[in-house]
Amino acid sequence: MEKYFDIWKKVDLFTDIDAAELEVVFKCLGVVIKEVSKDTIIMLAGEKPQYVGVVLAGQLHVIREDYDGNRSLIAAITPGDMFAEALCCAGIDESPVTVLSAFDSTIMLLGFSRLLLTCPNSCVYHKKLIENMLEIIANKNLQLQNRMDIIGKRAVRAKVMSYLESFVKKQGRNITIPFNREEMADFLCVERSALSHELSKMKNDGLIDYSKNTFKLNW
Repeated sequence: MEKYFDIWKKVDLFTDIDAAELEVVFKCLGVVIKEVSKDTIIMLAGEKPQYVGVVLAGQLHVIREDYDGNRSLIAAITPGDMFAEALCCAGIDESPVTVLSAFDSTIMLLGFSRLLLTCPNSCVYHKKLIENMLEIIANKNLQLQNRMDIIGKRAVRAKVMSYLESFVKKQGRNITIPFNREEMADFLCVERSALSHELSKMKNDGLIDYSKNTFKLNW
């Protein structure tokens, strides 16, 4: 358990909760830690969401399929990030998305009902957990709006710049994104060939430099 403390410190759900008290909190929430191999389905579209998850190692992808079976990559969940919390809060019976592991990963699951309801043991941190969860949901709504703004742009270059600039607040102008080229194209709703062509033009124009999934903004 101790080896994940550095990750837990970054999890917004545990903001303002002392690291020394995390084991008590985890016992209260009935936390389960699981190792999952690549391409393991964590939550299948159509299932009722029951657990809020945190990625401790590896990476998960959130996928949506349309009626024709076409897949869209909605999000990448990296260490310290949460998943399924908005679905659980919404109380829906069927998840509209599938969550699967993009690599061998370690995840932490906690029962949403134990998080939402008042702790029978009068846990002093329970109110803070609920406050943190409300803030997380609000921020996720803003992130969703940001993605809609990005993919709503008509030009590929505008989509790319908006996407890269969304990382600046946390990473500065030297950026590492969680996607390869195919995944990035899927996320931005553009053809991979069109994305690769535009990235090359942007590099030649001096706007960006890049290598694989690392980018530098030259402004």
